[in-house]
Amino acid sequence: MWFKQKDGADSDKGRRGDSSKINTRRDQRLNDKKPPLPKIVWIPLAGVIAIGMGALLTWKLGAVLFWENPKYTIQKLEIHIEGPTISPAHVREYMRIGEGTNLFSSNLYSLRSDFLRKAPIAKSVKLQRHLPDTLIIEVVERIPLARLGRWGTLAVDREGCVFNLRAGGRDYPVITGSEAGLKPGARVDQSAMNAIEIIDLCNRSKLGEQIKIATLDVSTKDYLEMHLTAGEKIKVGWENMDQNLPDLRQKVEHKLVTLASALRASEERGRRLVNLDLTFSDQYIPAQEY
Repeated sequence: MWFKQKDGADSDKGRRGDSSKINTRRDQRLNDKKPPLPKIVWIPLAGVIAIGMGALLTWKLGAVLFWENPKYTIQKLEIHIEGPTISPAHVREYMRIGEGTNLFSSNLYSLRSDFLRKAPIAKSVKLQRHLPDTLIIEVVERIPLARLGRWGTLAVDREGCVFNLRAGGRDYPVITGSEAGLKPGARVDQSAMNAIEIIDLCNRSKLGEQIKIATLDVSTKDYLEMHLTAGEKIKVGWENMDQNLPDLRQKVEHKLVTLASALRASEERGRRLVNLDLTFSDQYIPAQEY
């Protein structure tokens, strides 16, 4: 009887031990399971997925309706150019566009930016879609104001933009002293902009009838040296020439009016002005004539 009780006790202990092991393994399996993602994680993740799916569906819809739609294939490409240098062939080549391409297959802003980068002589480019099958391109070229360097092939316009000079442009005034390192698409420095201001003012006013500019040397910091077509040498300077002054045009105009008056006065006396220094005040203007 005692041994039976002992065996029963041992059996109960065995069953309790086995049950404990089973419970331990079940608890371990439960602990091994990954906890669910908190809302703070899966809600934004779901939003990202939804946005991505929406963007994909939008792109597919756009492709079907626009840039893969044969209805919008370009049948007519109109190219209008204001200027003698750029040709319609240049436009087609640089933009890589023509009849047979889709009207919506390219971003018009990108086409415009790429063309201006490849053709610095172009001042502006305008592109317009006329549905369903026409693209209109309007190009305006830059107008040369002066040449850069005596023997160079670069020109500069009123805005100071540098571009290649077309054939037959040797009659423009020459700006020297700042052309080193310049390439098409670059902008000139302030010293060259001072010379541009002088040339432009002569072109736009009656001052140009008296002041016929051959070259402008801007290599000196405190003044620029102007040579007229008849051989006169003029020094022109004002304070803070290295800065883009708000009253720059007024300063330049004042100097040029003084120069025109001196040229006219020498001519009336039957003499010829050779040298004139306009770097001082109005009360002191050194000059030489014969």
